[in-house]
Amino acid sequence: MGVAEYDHVRAELQSPAATKATDVHAEPQGPTGFTRASRVAGRLRAPGSKSLAQRALFAAALAEGSTRIAGLPDGDDVARALALIEACGAPVVRLAPAAVRVDGRPPGPGRGLAPRAPLELGESGTLARFAVATLGLCASTDRWIELRASGTLARRRSDALIDALAASGVEFETRTFPLRLRPLGPATQIELVAPRSSQELSGLLLALAAYPDENRVVVRGAVPSRPYVAMTRGVLARFGARVDERKTGGESEFTVKGPLRAPDAPFEIEPDASLAAVALCAACIGGGELVASGLSRASLQGDVRIVEHLAAFGCDSGFAKDGLFARGKPTRGARLDLTGEPDLAPPLVALAAAALLADGAASSEFVGLGTLPGKESSRIEVLARGLAALGFEVGATPTTLRLLAAPHRTQPARLDAHGDHRMAFAFALLGMACDGVEVEGGASVAKSWPGFWRELTELGAVPIALE
Repeated sequence: MGVAEYDHVRAELQSPAATKATDVHAEPQGPTGFTRASRVAGRLRAPGSKSLAQRALFAAALAEGSTRIAGLPDGDDVARALALIEACGAPVVRLAPAAVRVDGRPPGPGRGLAPRAPLELGESGTLARFAVATLGLCASTDRWIELRASGTLARRRSDALIDALAASGVEFETRTFPLRLRPLGPATQIELVAPRSSQELSGLLLALAAYPDENRVVVRGAVPSRPYVAMTRGVLARFGARVDERKTGGESEFTVKGPLRAPDAPFEIEPDASLAAVALCAACIGGGELVASGLSRASLQGDVRIVEHLAAFGCDSGFAKDGLFARGKPTRGARLDLTGEPDLAPPLVALAAAALLADGAASSEFVGLGTLPGKESSRIEVLARGLAALGFEVGATPTTLRLLAAPHRTQPARLDAHGDHRMAFAFALLGMACDGVEVEGGASVAKSWPGFWRELTELGAVPIALE
């Protein structure tokens, strides 16, 4: 991460008057997009995984010792996380543009995280849930802590997480943003009822792993997006903590044994598999061939399953020696259950649209999308509206999306990403399959992939010409 970008976000976070999310990179503010002449091919190393990075940063902030983290992405979410842990008293030293050292502040008498001013979360749901859980259970108990959000995050809720913490003794003066809480300290057992996001469970696991005793989280109901919980467990293992799970009926009991200790070797952040998936789908839409380096079957990220999903559409995809590969246009529709990889839905929907345009019988169905309505935008609705604007016949429910029929000829349209980076990616890819797609809100890619428009262009995507 560049020094200027990090310092800019840190200064804003520490300012009580700060209320608006910061775009840490200059990106197009007006409509933009790609054309059907695009043919993405070559090699790409996607930015580091922001999901892994945020988990590693919180574990480092709660661990004994100093943790070196390399391969950090330069998106806004990670900049916010870095600035937040430092504002909570965990010193951050920049070692290189994408590497830092974090000196931990494990909980204990006279220790622990201790923010002295309101904290800004930007628009990161992951950061919000991790911060609420770790501050509620690991911060100094002598003060109220205020967390502020911007954009759509200011309207989003994590009732299951807040109810679980409140039942354990964390005090909440407000339950919506700006949210005010007073920490509890250690809790031996927490009950999480009907979580709507895996991030709620991951936040609790991170917090409880900071303690040397054996603690438990009992989840009543289904655990959403389980691969992300597996990712959290993998990160905690690198810091010396153990998480075991036992299932009984409709409950899952997670036993957590810490404490967290800084690993001897630097923690290397893998490339983001969900971002690599965007580029791999782009390559297949245009009939190109791409290798996304730095990812393998051993990845902590469930989104490496993108190669299986691409194969379901008839593309040639799999694991290469040094990454994921994909080539060949989609030749059929598919029915995919994305319960474990909901972030893959947007680019795969664009791929499904391309398949339907090539073969009017190649309809597709996506199920397991129940977490998408609560993201930066209501993603199923936004995707369905965008496809309909182009002339596709679609069917949508709160958990599914179906592409039923393609128009004889798509109609030009300006599609609003609603400030959602993943919608901007999906609509950019739709432009590679349909004529005249303009993306309104392309700057939202700064959340996770600030260089998206430039890097895809370098790989062969052709930008639209705007008057």
